[in-house]
Amino acid sequence: MRPIFHLSIPVRDLSEAVDFYRSQLGAEIGRRMDGFVDVLLFGAQVTLQNDPANVTAPMPRTRHFGATIAWGAWESISAHLDGGPLIVEPPTLSYVGEPTEQGKLMIKDPSGNLIEIKAYRQPDKVLGSLAH
Repeated sequence: MRPIFHLSIPVRDLSEAVDFYRSQLGAEIGRRMDGFVDVLLFGAQVTLQNDPANVTAPMPRTRHFGATIAWGAWESISAHLDGGPLIVEPPTLSYVGEPTEQGKLMIKDPSGNLIEIKAYRQPDKVLGSLAH
């Protein structure tokens, strides 16, 4: 088995969070227990903890998680989410025309957890061997 990154985050409403991650980001739903649900999101295991008392609002920008995905997938997600109420930072392109060109956007889940989604047009130029 390859290593899988795992992150556990508090949410204010477990059903609402599961619906968001599944319908908005295409997460697969895994194990379900009374107090938490595991979702597979961009190849990582994210555990949604039903823990409203530990939800931070507003979430500081420096406390976020994210994923670097394929360029086409980023364009699709950007188009799907663009202009919606979940957007914290709209889709932007940086370093256009450079080998390090990137697209990124930041959204929030219903509990305010920040999620940065980005892509590199030439991933190997930025990530080296991690891109393969």
